[in-house]
Amino acid sequence: MTGRTLVAAWACLMVLLGPATSRLLVRAAAEVPVTAFVDVNVVPMDGERVQSGQTVIVRDGRIAQIGPSATIQVPQGALRIGGQGRYLVPGLADMHAHLESPEDPGTDDDFLLFVANGVTTVRNPWGTERTLSWRARIAKGNLLGPTIYTTGPIIDGNPPVHPGSTVVETPQDAERVVAEQQRAGFDFLKVYARLRPEVYDALAAAARQHDIRMIGHVPAAVGLERALAARQASIEHLSGYVELLQAPQSPFRGKPESRTAADLEKFNYVDETRIAEVARATREAGVWNCVTIAVHNGGAIAAHDPDWRKRPEMKYVPASRMDRWNRTLTARPPTAAQAELLRRRVAVHKRLTKALRDAGAGILLGTDTRNPLVVQGFSVHDELQHLVDAGLSPYEAIKAGTRDAAVFLNASDEFGTVTIGKRADLVLVDGNPLASVGNLRRRSGVMVRGRWLPANELQQRIDAVAASRKSEP
Repeated sequence: MTGRTLVAAWACLMVLLGPATSRLLVRAAAEVPVTAFVDVNVVPMDGERVQSGQTVIVRDGRIAQIGPSATIQVPQGALRIGGQGRYLVPGLADMHAHLESPEDPGTDDDFLLFVANGVTTVRNPWGTERTLSWRARIAKGNLLGPTIYTTGPIIDGNPPVHPGSTVVETPQDAERVVAEQQRAGFDFLKVYARLRPEVYDALAAAARQHDIRMIGHVPAAVGLERALAARQASIEHLSGYVELLQAPQSPFRGKPESRTAADLEKFNYVDETRIAEVARATREAGVWNCVTIAVHNGGAIAAHDPDWRKRPEMKYVPASRMDRWNRTLTARPPTAAQAELLRRRVAVHKRLTKALRDAGAGILLGTDTRNPLVVQGFSVHDELQHLVDAGLSPYEAIKAGTRDAAVFLNASDEFGTVTIGKRADLVLVDGNPLASVGNLRRRSGVMVRGRWLPANELQQRIDAVAASRKSEP
């Protein structure tokens, strides 16, 4: 039986036998010792190239063999997946994916949405003990989801922007908080908007001492130049850049971010002649940027699109989250002038992104899920297109969420390329993604840690999520 026929037979069985038996069958599929992608086009992401006519053997959750189909023998009993005309790429990483927050605790279904969209790794920028529990359940195979890297709770000044943050007011407290988060098992620290400069410096020093990296916003009182000097590992949302780039005549020059509607006007005063210089300084500091254009574009769309609730991915969003988004977006409807400023913010961020690429600074694929119109998994594909629109090639955009994500996470031996020995996080698509990132939406299936999930089975699962959302109050 061919791989395609076998997959179709499994899908029919799942429909006929119902969800409970379906789960048993999926577990049985996970226990198939060997899977073979036969006669497939491999996009290894170790360079801008395609290897045609390859067979890829997966054994025990790892890529065991890659080679021309004429020379690779498929082991007897292996699950064969036909690859003719298809392309095998590494699983994607969303490097700014909120899994929970005080106002939105999240659900197990969120993880399914990531996997169904080919996202097999996430970096969570606000973590708790619950996040660590999720990570352990996924690693053990008790919950279907992407591999999780996570910060601890946000570290902010007083008063914090968000309730539930860890408040650090003195340099003396910085050492204690860093040590606590490192011992708890978090991978990164996340710094935030209201930290004072001396506290930020103390956090950076303690992070180096405890061998844990800082990511996050550029605190308003710290500024981008100080954050680059501290070699903050990654900056989220391009925070700090527009403030530094204010033209001499700007009324916002030297003023911190205010997080108000009036603050948007600073995008009219950006000195674009300095963008290349600041991008080069970023590269020289070795600082990465997770630009998250999708989150700002989402706000810009909502500002002038009253039908945002009808977008296809909204049917998977919990009712409580939809209600919160609706209240956020309708509390102060933007004027036409403000809507134009929202669009200008997106345009400026795209120019900054291209300048960072041109300078050779690191760029990460991320979305800022849980913000209005940013839906787990689906928005990764929006962000890929935003990166291309900003001037990156499809290869460069995909690299930001595969090979480069692995480099940033110090996990190049685990994922990011289709290479022997790597974790078998793979996506099989029906078109060449190096020709168009849109082809990554045309999935035949997803493999996560060696577990093959055909597209029709994933669709059945997320259809069940959509059905459950309809019954929510």
